[in-house]
Amino acid sequence: MTRNLVSSLLLAGFVILSGCAAEPPPVVEVAAEDTITPVPEPIVVEEVRVPPDWTQAPSPSPAEVCKVPDARQGAGGNSQARQAVGFPVSKSTLPIQGEVNIIAAMVAFDDAPAPDLTADEFFEPQLEKITQWSDFWSQGKLRYEFQMVEDWVTVPVNHTDYPINSRDDYPTSRTNSARVIQEVINALPDDLDYAGADGFLVYWSPGIDEFVSDVAVRGDEGVTLQTPDGPRGMFFWSGNNWHYRDTGAITAEMKKNYTWSTWIYFMLLSQGLMLHSPGNGWATGLGTSQVPNPDFSGAITVWDAFRMGWVSDDQVHCVTPEDIEAGPLQVMVTPQEVFAGERKTIIIPVDRSSDVVVIESRRSVGYSEWRGGDSGLLVYTVNPSVGTVDLMSQESQRSCGNTDDFSKWAYYLYPDSVDMNQLDCNDFRAAFVREGDTLTHRGITISLEFSAEELDYVTIEATTP
Repeated sequence: MTRNLVSSLLLAGFVILSGCAAEPPPVVEVAAEDTITPVPEPIVVEEVRVPPDWTQAPSPSPAEVCKVPDARQGAGGNSQARQAVGFPVSKSTLPIQGEVNIIAAMVAFDDAPAPDLTADEFFEPQLEKITQWSDFWSQGKLRYEFQMVEDWVTVPVNHTDYPINSRDDYPTSRTNSARVIQEVINALPDDLDYAGADGFLVYWSPGIDEFVSDVAVRGDEGVTLQTPDGPRGMFFWSGNNWHYRDTGAITAEMKKNYTWSTWIYFMLLSQGLMLHSPGNGWATGLGTSQVPNPDFSGAITVWDAFRMGWVSDDQVHCVTPEDIEAGPLQVMVTPQEVFAGERKTIIIPVDRSSDVVVIESRRSVGYSEWRGGDSGLLVYTVNPSVGTVDLMSQESQRSCGNTDDFSKWAYYLYPDSVDMNQLDCNDFRAAFVREGDTLTHRGITISLEFSAEELDYVTIEATTP
């Protein structure tokens, strides 16, 4: 066989083999997707919470029984004690029902000029919040109204000529405060309704470094202010330099944004309330802390709201120790942060002279902003005969929360589960009575049986021996 023939045969075989190798592999049939059995998703069963089938019973005792008189009333029982914590509210400058009319102004000095802050972006919204607050917490019984001065008012003096530091020099500070107040009134517009006004609130320009203490008069100290309507004893309140500087975690910006709550605090003091208890410094109400740190509540105690007439008699479940001895009592309480409600509080005058137990329901909604979403009951005891010392200055400067380092007019009570030896006196969360908790106090057990969104179901009974 010739060499050419052999080569041709080899080439032909290579071509045939190559063609066989190029054929595609057999197709493997795969089941269609719709024939694959899906893995079932796990079934999540949500807990169905059913509240107790309770009916709101009438208050076992009339609300009048729980209007415990302040022990510092005059011998005849017809005078109002200074800084009373029982009934009635101390007589002061501003009315507690109806309308409170306030002239509100932003004020600068020659040496503390006005900042780039307008009424539209700052001042008016703060005043609106104050009015809204009064509508909510008084349940429509009181309304803060304002005559707002739209432009900055500049007093043509240097504020450094009037240093005010009551701790270092009270007589001089009192004199300087009265002078500054009069200078401010003299610089205000003449067309304001001074005759219809109950007082003044002033927002200072930053830079008032020499105002270490508040520039203020309650209006009931015998100080007469000269107004275009004539001489009058009026309320005047403003802050001091603390409100315009950073202090730790509380910044000057935060203080500016919470001008509304600070001003409400000022007005409540001149409406006869003591504030600063229970839990001074705690974020349970603006009477004890006016700026977030970082928690906050714009509430006032239900006890004070009751004293002001903002909580009506039929919203109070008044329970005496004798009522409890007759058998367990069941009450449904509406949280303070929820408007109105059939029952806003349970009050138990365990000892009318020194131990009035007040129960209020609370929620982290609306006016209360608590990081942990805390909710449940807060229970405190009020002492209507606490004494005549100046409690406000003591509690605001030197006391820790709920401790008895200094005498207070009210203290929070703690649930039975709290270890009192491990307690942080500044931790307001430890005082919450939560669902399933009990609180025992002087032969009485308070139990939170169930906590719904807008109701707490509370049992009160005599403590088992």
